[in-house]
Amino acid sequence: MSKKSYVLALDIGTSSLKSALFDENFKIVTQQKAEYTYETYGMSVQMDAEKVWKAFLKVTEKLKDYLNKVELIVQCVFSPALIAMDKEGIPLYPAIIHWDRRSVKQAKKALSIIGKERFLKIAGNIPYPGGISVTSILWLKEKEADAFKKAFKFGHMNTFFVKRLTGNWSIDPTNASLTGLYNTVAYSDWCEEFCRELEIPLEKLPPVVPSLKIVGKVKKEAAKTTGIKAGVPVLMGSNDTSSAAVGAGLVKSGQILNITGSSEIITICLEKPIPDEKYYLRTHPFPDRWLMYDITTGGFALEWFYSQFCKEMNREEFYNLYLGKVLERRTKCKVKFNPHLAGDRTSLRQKTASFSGLTLSTTRDDCLYALMEATVGRMKKTLDKMAKRIELEKTMYLTGGGANPVMMDYKKRIFKGFEIKVKENCSILGCAEMAKLVMKK
Repeated sequence: MSKKSYVLALDIGTSSLKSALFDENFKIVTQQKAEYTYETYGMSVQMDAEKVWKAFLKVTEKLKDYLNKVELIVQCVFSPALIAMDKEGIPLYPAIIHWDRRSVKQAKKALSIIGKERFLKIAGNIPYPGGISVTSILWLKEKEADAFKKAFKFGHMNTFFVKRLTGNWSIDPTNASLTGLYNTVAYSDWCEEFCRELEIPLEKLPPVVPSLKIVGKVKKEAAKTTGIKAGVPVLMGSNDTSSAAVGAGLVKSGQILNITGSSEIITICLEKPIPDEKYYLRTHPFPDRWLMYDITTGGFALEWFYSQFCKEMNREEFYNLYLGKVLERRTKCKVKFNPHLAGDRTSLRQKTASFSGLTLSTTRDDCLYALMEATVGRMKKTLDKMAKRIELEKTMYLTGGGANPVMMDYKKRIFKGFEIKVKENCSILGCAEMAKLVMKK
């Protein structure tokens, strides 16, 4: 990369689009952010993809003084975000995102047709509603037949963005892994058998493009809209959790990353795929590697507790003082919490959250401690399970908005035997690392 030129990295999340400009030494020059919202209707959780694009335009407006020196664009995106698009890439229906649970019936139907063992053997995942987007495709087919029929392609958020920037259709393997239609275990391509048996036309799926490949160049129309020069290459990129794994340096089997934010996530690098119905498997952005991950409600659960039971405090008091005091507790808590405020992404049954063991002597402190024990405790159970299958590294990397001193101290007690190291901005740094590898070639 020449002097005074930049890589534009995008981290497209559930509630905001973050950007960072990297200089020729891959140091961050400036960062910008724009927010958007998703909509919830009962078991449906969806998002207007056009609002995400508008957030991108707000970011490019803030970066306009730098854009003529951008030499490469790379993105990572949350997933799944299933979008049905017409031939021009215009969304025909809102993006059905990972918290959506409307497609339970369709998930059960897919399981009855393909079978659990075949799904695990080939796709590497069980078709959980919303979490594996084939269920959302099947829901559209049944409930929004017109959108399904008119759809030229079904893709995820990066499919939508790359199409609008370059005019090309694509999806990367880390995103394809969460469709239920991709051969994740073989790290290969779409499974024609599954498409045929589920009656989903294969031609409605975009080409699978490796994360480290240039997928196209910014077209003239997009250049006019964004201010980015026409002809700038666009790197395919990956899912955000996968990019965070790259940013944290997870390239060897057994390396661990804990992402703590709105959700609590444990992801572990694998040299061989190990499918399991109780967690998700996806490809790594690098070839011949995989990532397993488990996820539960994290920061959202804390935010819920704060808003419902601690209204007399401001956020700083709650997160920095009160939470820290509660987590200093060493005595066993008799109160238990089922951490399914947003359902369970590894279950067909629509679980809900609940407290148990409450008595007249139960305090607010007890309930908050139980909430934390359940949320972080699930991650510990996943680590214990994986430790019986592969050798785990003794260093755990911690990233995300919840990676603060209070949580660090608590997790050091919970994850005994692991050295915990904080790494900031892992998703956006993972984008930069992918860009660096490609530009070296």
